[in-house]
Amino acid sequence: MFGGLFMGELEQAVLDWIAQHSGSQELAGQIAAAEVQKRDFMGTGLFLYLSVPEGSVLIPDGVRPVCPHISSDMLMDGAGSSLFMKNGRLHYLEVYSRGGFMPETLEKWDLGPAQS
Repeated sequence: MFGGLFMGELEQAVLDWIAQHSGSQELAGQIAAAEVQKRDFMGTGLFLYLSVPEGSVLIPDGVRPVCPHISSDMLMDGAGSSLFMKNGRLHYLEVYSRGGFMPETLEKWDLGPAQS
């Protein structure tokens, strides 16, 4: 469950995907407890700044989030995503278009393994 400011369906789906595919209980726990502090839409993507409760178990240094590729008819070449952490805590999610404009709200998308 996400609290705080606005979180779109896409951002929630991306975070859920990361929690399911990254193999870290600590990361999944922080994602489940995360609240949105700020959301910046940039025209070619977005930044979603997150916070987690003080008592959250820290994410170990070696954990690397597995982030999905986003496919949509509304995106020329799809979109990528990256989840950043700071001092063992979630910091922000970045979603970025791989080719030009990204609408603020995608109506339909599919998530899958990142493309190289």
